[in-house]
Amino acid sequence: MNVATFDVGGTSVKYCLMRDGEMEAAGKVPTPQGPDATREQFLQALDGVIAELREQAGGQLDGVAMSLPGTIDVDRRYIKTGGALLYNYNVDANEWVERWGLPVEVENDARCATIAEYDLGNLQGAKTGVVLAFGTGIGGGIIINGEVYKGVHLYAGEVSMIYITTPPKTQELVSGASFSDQCSSVSLSRLMAEAKGMESCSGEEALALIKAGDEVACGVFDRYLDHLAREIHNIQCLLDPDKICLGGGISQDAFFVESVREAVRAFNEDLLPFDFPMPEIVACKFFNDANLVGAYRHFVRMQEKRAND
Repeated sequence: MNVATFDVGGTSVKYCLMRDGEMEAAGKVPTPQGPDATREQFLQALDGVIAELREQAGGQLDGVAMSLPGTIDVDRRYIKTGGALLYNYNVDANEWVERWGLPVEVENDARCATIAEYDLGNLQGAKTGVVLAFGTGIGGGIIINGEVYKGVHLYAGEVSMIYITTPPKTQELVSGASFSDQCSSVSLSRLMAEAKGMESCSGEEALALIKAGDEVACGVFDRYLDHLAREIHNIQCLLDPDKICLGGGISQDAFFVESVREAVRAFNEDLLPFDFPMPEIVACKFFNDANLVGAYRHFVRMQEKRAND
């Protein structure tokens, strides 16, 4: 089976050809963004990639698998919300089936990562598992008894929308009030740049400052970990998972994963006046490829389901 597979992010669209589950011809193109970006610009960018991947596959593509931000009804192929991509709100992806002449399956990006980790990665064997994917925001996915749990309104796992303080009544995407505003990897970079008086700061630069023992950087990281440990504790209180996988590029650094693990341990064991269990906290296996792997696995599942309905 040859499937053109996409992971749509806020800044770039990663893609590959999945040939019987193996990745080939991986690359990326810029994601159309900004107030003037349109859905047609987005689809035209994908048109070109699909043409390239069709050629790579010897002219034979069997479908398009897509990981996207937002709230998605996978059975109807309907994208209710598109996260920061405003042109992907209220989109009927069945129109894409007609555009490309191929079966298309779409799923939320964090749920794709969760599927990848449960099927083939570090959530294998977990009865209840959680994925937290750190990037522009924080994607969340939940596995309960082998199934991705989505909730009645498809909002289960939307951890970016957990609020630490009451948000202002504004349309601003970054208000400082949400879990994502305080604990995404982009937020860590933003907070570090502000504290250090830097014009910008990458995640790698932020971790390098922390590892070097920079006093200001360590203070920023300590506050960041305080917020993160508290919210992971709160997730534990709701779901009591046996395993939590940390994803996104920053989770490739073992120092980050160990720092989160220690912060959660300190919160659960040192701060609370009673015994509280520690979940197993590990890095995702697939890191930045998790959404691609999961989008493909989701495509296979949904095509089998549709064939049997």
